[in-house]
Amino acid sequence: MLRWFPLAWLLFACAPDGGLVPDAGRPDAGALDVPAELPDAGPPEPEPPYEVVVDVGPDGPFGTHVISVPARANWVLTGLYLRAGESATFAASGTWSARGVTVGPEGDPSIGEAQRGCPVGALAVRSGLRFEDTIACLPGAATYVAPRDGIVYVGMIESTDLGEAYHERLDVDGTIEVTITSVGATVPSVRAGEIAAYPFEQVASGWVELLGAHHRVVVPAAQALADRATAASSLGTLDRIYEIERGLRSGEPFFGQRIRWFPDDTLASIGYMLAGNPIRCVPELMTGNDRQRILRASEGPTDIWGFSHELGHVFSFVDGVWVYQYVNVESWPNIFTLRALRTLGRTTDQPNLDTYCAGRDAYLAGGPYETFRNDPFVQLCFLMEFEETYGAGFYERFFAGLNGETNEDVRYDGTDASVWRYVKSRFDLAAEEDTAALWTRWRVPL
Repeated sequence: MLRWFPLAWLLFACAPDGGLVPDAGRPDAGALDVPAELPDAGPPEPEPPYEVVVDVGPDGPFGTHVISVPARANWVLTGLYLRAGESATFAASGTWSARGVTVGPEGDPSIGEAQRGCPVGALAVRSGLRFEDTIACLPGAATYVAPRDGIVYVGMIESTDLGEAYHERLDVDGTIEVTITSVGATVPSVRAGEIAAYPFEQVASGWVELLGAHHRVVVPAAQALADRATAASSLGTLDRIYEIERGLRSGEPFFGQRIRWFPDDTLASIGYMLAGNPIRCVPELMTGNDRQRILRASEGPTDIWGFSHELGHVFSFVDGVWVYQYVNVESWPNIFTLRALRTLGRTTDQPNLDTYCAGRDAYLAGGPYETFRNDPFVQLCFLMEFEETYGAGFYERFFAGLNGETNEDVRYDGTDASVWRYVKSRFDLAAEEDTAALWTRWRVPL
């Protein structure tokens, strides 16, 4: 059964000089003009579902906390930080459901393949959220000894870390109660409105999680202190990107949970960012130079293409429908990227905004289909031509039509043509006419 794309396809590319190279950019001359003015944000949004925020102070010790862990939560921050060799005791009670089966915290080996030693449906604990890193099962009562320094997270095992990017938690539900006791340090969750006065210098663990309306950003406390002047407004910028992309998609990823941004020091060998929840980033995006750092996203010169692009991935996977992107998964998220940057008026200081259609003329003059297939810039140029032809609402209509679809509807048979036939059928509905002329011009196999 089709489940996942190769890992590298989800990554934000790394330039030879270490800079960020996103996948595409701004439409060329004559493209659709989207006003830069922002609409009124309106009243504050309600707390997202399946959210858990543990109230801990900056300097601990952690003590004892009882936490409700929803099965649908993409890992719950316990508020605890353990250094290598330090421990915490866990006691879990209750049941939740996984793939239609009611299970306790021990999980059920009969309902799916075990993941890193833990059965599907099991409660698990991990130190940090490094990609596909070690986890430990927590069947009922257990003592966890941290294998390394790290923030402690708990959650249900449903799939791999990569599988979660594709919304593998659609078939789980329910909540388990977990009591955690430890003398370890704390990791406070700090809301945007508290940043200006929060005593970051007192955080003994050295780590905090900053909360916006739609985001959780995990950063060193020292960096939060250094970026205090721009942190809240940068969370606001991330929130606006989320809201713009949500409006385009007419749906929310991960049941509307906040999207966590987590520094993963194992990621550098394969890329800069990895989409999902969390969105894993190289640590430099939290602590690096001013023009890349996430807590300076509100500043005009800061490159926010990558943040918009990774959110584009998670929005393009809403409800686990993704096979329509099978030919090139990196071109589709930039439909969201372009909409966000143009609506925000952030059309300068963003790499490749003016060049993503640079390969169009050479391809249309007779370049091989393999160029179109493998170059997300050329493919994005093709996709954006539909918006330019059929108006600003074209992709709203297309994505809204996906809300009633499943991956099986694509009828992928191993050929590119089967994917493109499906996309064309949905494009015809969005355009309310036959779009064959554009497909012929771009020599896309149907």
